[in-house]
Amino acid sequence: MSTTNSGLHQTITAEMLHQLVENTFGTATIVKSFALLQGGLFNTTYRIQLEHASYADVILRLAPERVEMPLGSAGDPLFSFERTMMSAEPVVYEYYRKAGIPAPNIIACDDSGSIIPRTYMFMEFIPSKQLDHPSIFESDKERLYHQLGTYTAVMHQIEGASFGWPQGDGTIKGSDHWSEVLHSFAEEAALKASQAGYMPGVGEEIADMFISNKDLFDQVTVPVLVHNDLWEANVLVHEENGQLNIAAIIDGDRSMFADRQFEAILSTESSIGFHKGYGRPQDMSDEGQARLLAYRILSSYFNAYVHEHQVDQPEAGKKYRERTLDLLKEWKRLKLNE
Repeated sequence: MSTTNSGLHQTITAEMLHQLVENTFGTATIVKSFALLQGGLFNTTYRIQLEHASYADVILRLAPERVEMPLGSAGDPLFSFERTMMSAEPVVYEYYRKAGIPAPNIIACDDSGSIIPRTYMFMEFIPSKQLDHPSIFESDKERLYHQLGTYTAVMHQIEGASFGWPQGDGTIKGSDHWSEVLHSFAEEAALKASQAGYMPGVGEEIADMFISNKDLFDQVTVPVLVHNDLWEANVLVHEENGQLNIAAIIDGDRSMFADRQFEAILSTESSIGFHKGYGRPQDMSDEGQARLLAYRILSSYFNAYVHEHQVDQPEAGKKYRERTLDLLKEWKRLKLNE
């Protein structure tokens, strides 16, 4: 097994690819061709053309290889939610479909580890391009962002029984208290960073933020589904009746039940169309803005660690590290002025 881009992104042999195809589609299925798709740093993705199968054009995605060690162990490259997020993806897309949000068609998802020590899934290929494709005119992009805002608003009306991470069996791993989910996430990030000697003391300071201000975060009492990785590359568009429309929102494996403002795209001003489509204003109260700042700190810190120690992109890691420190200064000024 060879590795490209990062220690998590691992290619498989042609023999293994054929074995996974036969296990899913039957031994009479012929692999006409396959190609590794570029751009992923976490999952490994192939496009495969088939003969004698129900689907002629499919996507194969594989999660990182499983590491047999206790959760939180030094050297474990994955966060706890990352171990189960691909198996939860079909559950997330079922939420989408029921709500009228365009989603990929999952053909099969296998997390048994019986053939390969990785969760993998086959999806129907969607003829499309990503929202960040340079051929899309700005006028079309603004209309597509309006669509995305509308779909995101619908997504944020999907309520969960508790806060936390959807699981493959339909349950949610988390807590009835939003502060506890945030603290658990921040604490795990701090532990991994400490084991790597990364940004000493910062992770602990961030984790404590969610304990010291528990009441602030527990003002949020309704868990709603957020994508948690909603950016242009995860939005596919295609042409319908002479105009571009959103074909699917993809890579929903990082989704969680959270405060709607945990959706990072809501805190950007990059698209007027998105915010018009979303149709709900930001929570501009002091408490709402404080929560939003805390979410940005946690997200930036998580991304700093991931880019520097999980996927080996030090330049991006440096950007997020500096942003984290700047946001922490802003948080301290905010608390001083209370």
